[in-house]
Order: sequence, then C-alpha cells, then structure tokens
Amino acid sequence: MLIPTDRLRSRYHAALFHFLASLSVFTLFVGILLFFWYPSPYFSASGGWQGLRLVAAVDLVLGPVLTLIVFNLKKSRRELVTDMSVVVLTQLAALLWGVVAVYHQRPVAVVFSDTSFYTVPALAVTNQGISLDTLDEFGSERPVYVFVQRPDSGADLERFEREVNELQIPPHEQVWLYEPLGENFATISRSSIDIEEVMTANADMKADIESLLEETGTALEDNYYIALTSRYRNIILVFDAEGQIIGTVSAPFKSGDV
Repeated sequence: MLIPTDRLRSRYHAALFHFLASLSVFTLFVGILLFFWYPSPYFSASGGWQGLRLVAAVDLVLGPVLTLIVFNLKKSRRELVTDMSVVVLTQLAALLWGVVAVYHQRPVAVVFSDTSFYTVPALAVTNQGISLDTLDEFGSERPVYVFVQRPDSGADLERFEREVNELQIPPHEQVWLYEPLGENFATISRSSIDIEEVMTANADMKADIESLLEETGTALEDNYYIALTSRYRNIILVFDAEGQIIGTVSAPFKSGDV
C-alpha cells in the first residue's frame, strides 16, 4: 500500500526536526567531551572518539529514525503525542546510558609507573570506594599527573601484591601509592625514549615533534620524551628540563581500534 505523498512528507519533516533538535544536544555534548572530560590528547587515546560515536548513534540516529517510523498525521492527536513521548523517552534513556558510560571512562589521572605513563579512568578509582576528590591533592585539573613506585618491603609490599594479585588492581590504579610528579621527575626522566629513533621510523611523528620544538623554542636535546600507554593509541609526553609538560605527540591508532 502506497503512503500518500503529503503524509510521507510530514514524516520526513518531523524526522528532520527531531534530527536538528538532537544535533543541538549532540553539539553540547561534544564541547563537554573535548574541553572537560577528554582534553587533548586523551580524546583519541582514552576512548573519547569511541564514546562520541556511541552517543552519536543514539542521539542522531535512534531518535530521528523512530520518529520517521511512528509519526503519522492520520493518528489522533492523543495517540500521536503518546507515540512521540515514548520515542523521546526511549531516546533520552539510551542517551543517558551512553553519556554516563563515557563519563565513567573519562581519564582522571595519568600515572607514571615503571617506565611509562598510563591513563586511569574515573571508574577504576570509584570502584575501589575512593572519592575522586582524593586526587585534588595533586592538582585541580583533570587528569592529574602523578607518580607510583612499587614498595620495597614490609606491610606496604604485602598490600601492593595483594591488590595486584587478588583484587586485580594494576600498580598505576593503586591510588594509595600516588605521589607528586614533580618530586619524582629525576626518576621519570631516566625513562626518556630515543626520540631520534622514533622520528626516523615515523615521518608524521617527526613532523609533529619538529613543529612542537618550533612552537616552544626548544631543541630536541633540551627535552625529555616519556611514553604514555593508553587503550586506543600511545602518546609521547614532552617535558622540558624543569619537568613541565610542554606538549604531546600522538602515535598512530592501535590496529583495529579506529
């Protein structure tokens, strides 16, 4: 059975209106994601892009498609209002689920452990029953940069090993071990990678490093280059001689995670 052109057109108009309304909400979410939850370079490294795609699928696709399916001017006003209310509530519930999931995975700490930095999502901290306010000791911005060192002996070593082996909490997520980054920068600097080897192997990263050096007015040998291991792509954090971060360089995405 063919649907009359005017009714079909009304469906597309309603779906388009719903899409534009959803787009405004999505734009707000993108701003929050980029500037507060996943600041550069963690948008690409820690799942911000993947979270954005999840919310886009819910906000820009689910709602408008459901509107296209159920909207029909032939229905009574009461029936149409009921149907659209169900569509909106379904979309909001799915959107809330997606936003909450992305929020809990936002990086709240970048921790140096052993020879590399690692990102720590909010959920890894709160799942231990620890308030995120605990991180305020190391800075008000998120993520905070901290240092972790394996205890040498005694009760601290026993606790450390118990949390690793029994509770499956890796060293970089053991908040009780966190120390200020600056006080330990001499140790961290010894893990500076061979940046010339990186530049030789990757032309894009070489260009990014040269651009950073030009922007900061520093020479290659003036800085320290420390690896950051993250879920979707690795990063090189660039520190000056005083232990301050002056920039970052992104490695290619890990295979299969784009």
